[in-house]
Amino acid sequence: MSKTNDFIFPVYIYDNTLEQIINLSRDSSKEIFGYLIGNILKWKNDLYIIIEEQLFIDNAVNSHQFSTSQIEGTAGEYEKEFQKLKNLKKNDSLRIVGWWHSHPNFGCFLSSTDLHTQEFFFPESYQVALVVDPINDEFKFFTLDKKSGLGYKAISNAIISSK
Repeated sequence: MSKTNDFIFPVYIYDNTLEQIINLSRDSSKEIFGYLIGNILKWKNDLYIIIEEQLFIDNAVNSHQFSTSQIEGTAGEYEKEFQKLKNLKKNDSLRIVGWWHSHPNFGCFLSSTDLHTQEFFFPESYQVALVVDPINDEFKFFTLDKKSGLGYKAISNAIISSK
């Protein structure tokens, strides 16, 4: 087996950011949603993202009331919070590189609603969806894939230690 130095994961995430998302998701009574904030980088011909922060959106409706969570508020509210984060970090290159949400005890996949959200709000090739199932203690990253019968595929990731 030959070793190559050209391999790059499509997604890198800081361990403390992933830990924040998992801890927020531990409330199994409802699905919750947030943005993934980071940078888009390129190695040779491959784009990849580094997720540095998450932005939690606080108004999901209890998932036992609906088959999927409903998010309240306006995009403008979330944009204001994102701008505050960029200013706080003094990093104007930060981008919304995807979104995360929980599937408490449902497993990690994209539902038809999730797929629609990805297609409509996060359609860029670098934008990802992170699904966390805090009950089964698992998480997976997904991206759109028109060749797949599902319309999406799971993608690999690496966790960066912040210590």
